[in-house]
Amino acid sequence: MASLENGQANGLNGDSLPPANSLPNLRFSDIPDAIDIPASSFDSEVEVSLLDLPEDPTELCTLLENERAAKNFWVIIALAYAKRKQIDHAIDILNKGLASVAHGATKEKLGLLGWVCWLLMLKSRQAPRVAPEGELYSEAKTKDHYLQLATSTLNEASRLNPAYPPLFLARGVLCLLRASLYPPRAVRPGAIDTSERVETLRQALKCFDESSKAFGGRNIMAILGRARALYMLGRYAEALEAYQKVLMKVPNLTDPDPRIGLGCCLWQLGFKDQAKVAWERSLALVSRVFLAHLLELRILTCLILRTPNPRSQTSSSPCIISMTAPDDRLQTRCSAPCTKWL
Repeated sequence: MASLENGQANGLNGDSLPPANSLPNLRFSDIPDAIDIPASSFDSEVEVSLLDLPEDPTELCTLLENERAAKNFWVIIALAYAKRKQIDHAIDILNKGLASVAHGATKEKLGLLGWVCWLLMLKSRQAPRVAPEGELYSEAKTKDHYLQLATSTLNEASRLNPAYPPLFLARGVLCLLRASLYPPRAVRPGAIDTSERVETLRQALKCFDESSKAFGGRNIMAILGRARALYMLGRYAEALEAYQKVLMKVPNLTDPDPRIGLGCCLWQLGFKDQAKVAWERSLALVSRVFLAHLLELRILTCLILRTPNPRSQTSSSPCIISMTAPDDRLQTRCSAPCTKWL
């Protein structure tokens, strides 16, 4: 806890971090402005602008098929659409890329299936938990709908090569998303929780451990996933150590920001002042107003909504939490458990 006693709860013994404007958002930053697709019929290239993509990617897919483009071209164009938040187009492009891959090209198929799985999980996060009013559940595209598609995709990849290292991380995240759909249940003191939620989280931990091992302990996202699973299991001290480990390895990481999870762990462990410092530090590192508001809302959720404590498995009754913050807006009434904070 020494690293949290100097006013800079960043897990680095107080080492200062660069200002917010020097911490750019790296998500999709490796997508170029344009790509040159080698033409198969003659010695030339076809330039495709990724800044001015057509609304309908059919012609682009036809071009890639005709030129027998390599897997990476399908992925780059799909991610360019994903960058524009056109996830459905991105998934369609990857699926067409899968159909065009030569028979027996296992490695290429594994890569494309992996990207499809990640985009389906992203769709799940954006989808409603329950079917909209008036819409049949069997036809609604809920979180569970997309998780089922992601599971099928991941299983297809596993049949090709179950030991393919990137699949471990994907399956771990899939388990986390699946577990978030199950409400926590009260367990009598001394009893072992064997609910589907807990078993799914334990499976997530196993997947993240396998991913970390496969990459020699260098997979930061596996460590973050393990921290999240530990938090959801109520093992807050272990989760805190995992978040601190991430910050020690990558002190400039802000997307996702481990300081949010670190603050949640501190709050659950009773170090509420230090939790507030961690969250304020995270806000200070956010360079865009939209993300600042989003982060603030999630911090409010953590402060307001109570997570079941494994030390005292009681019913999650309504609670009122009041806390003074710089903007004096942390006074809210609630009656539901906190299940999302990252």
